[in-house]
Amino acid sequence: MNLANEAAYLYVNAKELLALNKKLKRLSRKAEKHVKRHAKASTQEKKEKHKRKHGKTTEDIVKLMKKHNKTIEHLRAHQIAFAHALKNEHKA
Repeated sequence: MNLANEAAYLYVNAKELLALNKKLKRLSRKAEKHVKRHAKASTQEKKEKHKRKHGKTTEDIVKLMKKHNKTIEHLRAHQIAFAHALKNEHKA
C-alpha cells in the first residue's frame, strides 16, 4: 500500500486504541468500586450483589483486553508497513 493509506490505518487504529483505553479505565474503576462496596456491605445479599457485579465487570475487562491486544497487533503491523512505504517513497 502507499504511504497515505498506511498513515490512515495508523490513525484509525490509534483512535480505536484510545477509545478502548478509556473504556478499560472506566471499567477498572467500576471493578474497584464493587470490591470496596463488597467489603463495606453489611448484609450478605449486598455482598453477593457486589460480588456478581465485580465478576461481570472483570469479564468485560477481559473481553476488552482481547480486543485491545488485537488492535495493538494491527497497529504494529501497519507501523512497520508505514516505515517500509516511507523508505520506498524516499528512495524514489
